[in-house]
Amino acid sequence: MDIRSRLRDLATQVRQHRYRYYVLDQPTLSDAEYDTLERELRELEAAHPDLADPNSPTRRVGAPPVEAFAPGRHEPPMYSLDNAYSEGEVREWDAKVQKGLGTLLPVDYVAELKVDGLSLSLIYEDRALVRAITRGDGETGETVTENARAIPDIPLLLPKDTPASLMVRGEVFLSRKRWEELNRERDAKGEPRYANPRNTASGSLKLLDSQEVARRRLAFLPWQVIGETDHAAGMKRLETYGFTPMPLRVEGDLDAVLAFIQQVGERRAALGFDIDGVVVKVKDAALQAKLGFTDRAPRWAIAFKFPATQATTTVLGITWQVGRTGKLTPVAELEAVEVAGSTVRRATLHNADELARLGVAVGHRVFIEKGGDVIPKVVALVPREAERNLPPPTLPTACPVCGGPVGKDDDAEVAIRCLNPECPAKLTARFLHFASRSALDIEGVGEALVEQLVASNRFKHPWELFKLLDDPRNSLAFLAGLDRMAEKSARNALDELAKARTQPLARWIHALGIPMVGARTAELLASAFPALDALWAADDDALQAVDEVGPKVAAALRAFAALHASLPAELAAMGVAPEAPAPLERGSLPLSGEIAVVTGTLPSLSREEAEALLQRLGAKVSGSVSKKTTLLLAGEKAGSKLAKAEELGIPIRDEAWLKAFPP
Repeated sequence: MDIRSRLRDLATQVRQHRYRYYVLDQPTLSDAEYDTLERELRELEAAHPDLADPNSPTRRVGAPPVEAFAPGRHEPPMYSLDNAYSEGEVREWDAKVQKGLGTLLPVDYVAELKVDGLSLSLIYEDRALVRAITRGDGETGETVTENARAIPDIPLLLPKDTPASLMVRGEVFLSRKRWEELNRERDAKGEPRYANPRNTASGSLKLLDSQEVARRRLAFLPWQVIGETDHAAGMKRLETYGFTPMPLRVEGDLDAVLAFIQQVGERRAALGFDIDGVVVKVKDAALQAKLGFTDRAPRWAIAFKFPATQATTTVLGITWQVGRTGKLTPVAELEAVEVAGSTVRRATLHNADELARLGVAVGHRVFIEKGGDVIPKVVALVPREAERNLPPPTLPTACPVCGGPVGKDDDAEVAIRCLNPECPAKLTARFLHFASRSALDIEGVGEALVEQLVASNRFKHPWELFKLLDDPRNSLAFLAGLDRMAEKSARNALDELAKARTQPLARWIHALGIPMVGARTAELLASAFPALDALWAADDDALQAVDEVGPKVAAALRAFAALHASLPAELAAMGVAPEAPAPLERGSLPLSGEIAVVTGTLPSLSREEAEALLQRLGAKVSGSVSKKTTLLLAGEKAGSKLAKAEELGIPIRDEAWLKAFPP
């Protein structure tokens, strides 16, 4: 394709996707994929100005308004922002700012969250809201005043000390919690799920029924006061006028801005709403005026964009994985796509019920997401994909690994399980759990090695790995002879095994893979019983005397101990000597007296790791929110526990707060 044809093709694609994004609210590309298209078009136009179309979509900021609302003129225009995707690009922009100002001295900036929503301009006259206009094409938008009045945190009347006329611009968005609630409502009605909060917020603001807009419970965060000489001071004044303050902001030089970008990136998943970057602005309005604008964007501001957490791709196949308890999990095999800085080819579909609810079939285009979750997941079909009526996937009638029978533990269970106790896939998953970071943390024992260990038929249980230490010479030769292993890797693996023999008792209890016993329960059991043989000897009454151990957990423990009655003696014979927990002096610990609950998906800690850390800091961890709860540690998609904590006025913390405690 020649350059002129490529320019025409890109311009057509950008127009189409802008129309779907701004007008129909049915995007078929992720933001990152759209940015890539527009960026290529801009770069080609810059390199070949003689071929650039004067009516190119890059000459505009957005798209024309829909006909359902009266047009509203923006004065001044609502400009778009240029984007940066790396620290280097931010530094290049800073150099341009310094050059434009004719200075080599550091420039003062203000940086704040770039909320992923729909831009809105609010006009107040005589301190009353008289007009609300969407971005539209940057010069003309849609007048959605009645809908804006239905958004709870947009003030309708301003205080008496407010300027008589005021123009405030900001972002309309939907919290993740409310988005999940709306999707649950759609699930109950058998309607397609909303793909993401941004699309839902945009569509909601353009509904013709303002009562329905009110029911959606949209939110608004301001990001500019028109005519303000000091941006930061103006934003602080908005708080006194009744606007919600921007939750994270920093003022300072370039180094402070870059540190802020890193901090926000780490905390991004813990926020209650979606952001796609950080906006950096020159703080002083006089300097902003000196720098001016290009035909589409201010020279004094830039948007640093984080790697996208959502993308669109095609489902090439659906396979089933087998976990350590035999649970079969459907996995979407995908056309490769970049998400959050990595190439994704597979995404979880969770279980058979979720697969049916999403309506995903081979050949569908889907939205996939990689937010707080480590494993990417399919969240929704791309709009209109459901109309294709592709053949639905079939549920497995036999284990995909061993060919054994499948079924459910009971009729109420969602999961389908492999019922073959000797399934090699179950053993592989048990090995991986045994060596995982939250269990014995045996470095180097990963999937490739574990698959070969299982295939060797030398081990029926993960703990039998420690028999390798009985004959180091032959074990070294055995390990070194495996694929992708050498003598050095083999020695390291044996050294890691030797260190794991004295891991804390709680880690050992968790590593064994006892049904219903996670890291938190393992910590409680280790505190109650000084050694494995004592735990094995405990009866139901003794077990249920431990906090949060009920009849089902006690029964699972007793059944596991009966099945592996000689395990404590076997481990002792292999030199395993778990470290007993030190008595807790809770009164001297920073969270002594606190009763904590963990909910949602945290950025880097599993729920079990977070609960273990809370306990080490002196808190008692509970599984449910009640009037006795004193703090809630919340991550992404916190759900009903967060709602109950807010209702009861319980302090809500995030992972960054927890990690701030000294080790």
